[in-house]
Amino acid sequence: LLVGHDSNIASLLTALDFKPYQLPGQYERTPIGGKLLFQRWHDSAGNRDLMKIEYVYQSTEQLRNADALTLQAPPQRVTLALNGCPVDDQGFCPLETFKKVINEAAK
Repeated sequence: LLVGHDSNIASLLTALDFKPYQLPGQYERTPIGGKLLFQRWHDSAGNRDLMKIEYVYQSTEQLRNADALTLQAPPQRVTLALNGCPVDDQGFCPLETFKKVINEAAK
């Protein structure tokens, strides 16, 4: 989980070469109060590790109205994808591919 200023998140998204994305219900690409959620999953059936990256944020309306976030009124979520790390229909990228992309970006 990465929480930071919108400018920090924007820098990370650029440095890691994320694919273009849209945040429904939001005018900003990196709205205040947003966070990047890096999730590591294990697929027992396929015996493989996977990564899923989501942007969790409040909609413009939630921010404007100062709505409390609850289970009934949750924040918005969008699955992100890195260039070079294609995601499946559920938003998962193989962990080994993710590691290669991250290591390449760190050079």
